[in-house]
Amino acid sequence: MTALESQAREYRDEGLKAQDMGDLDSAMKIYQKAIEVDPLYAVAYNDLGVVYEAKGMLDRAEESYLKAVRIDPYYLSTYTNLALFYEGKRELGKAAFCWKKRAELGDINDPWTQTARQRLDDIRLSLSPRPVKESREQDVLKLMKDIANEKYILRRDDKMLSRRHFDNAKDSYAKSDYAAAMKEALDAQYLDPDNKDIMEFIERTQHRALTR
Repeated sequence: MTALESQAREYRDEGLKAQDMGDLDSAMKIYQKAIEVDPLYAVAYNDLGVVYEAKGMLDRAEESYLKAVRIDPYYLSTYTNLALFYEGKRELGKAAFCWKKRAELGDINDPWTQTARQRLDDIRLSLSPRPVKESREQDVLKLMKDIANEKYILRRDDKMLSRRHFDNAKDSYAKSDYAAAMKEALDAQYLDPDNKDIMEFIERTQHRALTR
């Protein structure tokens, strides 16, 4: 862990203390500091989303939750918070998507995994066929559209994160740190596998490392 990452986690701990005391304004500012120090700290984005939601700043809350998911697609708490957030807004298609992810990624013995499965079943039941068939079709189409939108957002931000890793790779290459350059380039390729520039960079880095 780098010094900046360690500092971000210290800020996060301070933010939790302020939040537990009910001082949401201080907690918000401290979480923002954590993110400034470590822009890839998904946990802090999630915590900031909770504070924004509590303060009624719903657009910012949603943005923070989604950033947390984009940075760390396996951070379970954000899926729970997003699902509850969307339920509160009666956006059941998005809530179902988040509960489904939480259920799929969580441990089977985790109570929140069981809750996610139950809530997903409840939403599906609420969207079950009505006497008017067209109404059900519209519900299904909306859910499909919401899921497609979420996937588009995640793909778009994968490419943004890939560019960041690629920039880091090129910086390491310029410093002749080929091991670090390869690691960053491989991370970039994983997020954007069709990028030919990254592929060529990896080949060039491998060649340079072998001929040193």
